[in-house]
Amino acid sequence: MPSKKTSRTKKPVVSKAPEDPARHRYTEDEMDALIDKAWPEEKVEAYFRAEREDAPIPVVHDFAVMRPQTARLAKALADMFPGQFKGVEIGAWPPINAEDGMIDVIYLGKSWIVQLGYDGYEPSRLGFVNATCDGLDYLEALEIDCGSYQKDGFDSYEAAFPLTDEDREEFIDYMQRNFNRPAEKVILVREDDREANQANGDKVVPFRKPS
Repeated sequence: MPSKKTSRTKKPVVSKAPEDPARHRYTEDEMDALIDKAWPEEKVEAYFRAEREDAPIPVVHDFAVMRPQTARLAKALADMFPGQFKGVEIGAWPPINAEDGMIDVIYLGKSWIVQLGYDGYEPSRLGFVNATCDGLDYLEALEIDCGSYQKDGFDSYEAAFPLTDEDREEFIDYMQRNFNRPAEKVILVREDDREANQANGDKVVPFRKPS
């Protein structure tokens, strides 16, 4: 008589979600392999030749094809300054040099640009945001260091707005105060700005996720 087998309940196998390539922290060897494949010598030469010859800069207007942080900031600026959004130049991935990372450039009217710098080894990691315009003294340009966001527990890749509340307020305040001014009238610090309403400040509307 055959022995009776004890039935065992099989545990369901939970499939692991695939890793988002933008969230991956690439090693130097991985980056070297990616760069060698993406940037053959003739492509590198063409890239720098286009820079020397001041070739037209390709820009995109579709927020869906931009990096998440860039898209959210570009959308906010387009809403803040109707008719002034001119497009985004997307920094190439992989970059020519991983140490230099990638820089996305948001182009606005009145010769303003906003740049977002990303970590060359971790594409989702935002390193800085700065804002400037033609003719502006570099001392009056806004520079926001985002390098400590990850350590501080702020995930700019997933956040509704790519800057912390404090940095967001500083950024929006700076842009609202200065966007319509000529370069020589731009003032970095609100306390130094005699034209700013020091009592109430500029109204900053909280940024909310779409429902």
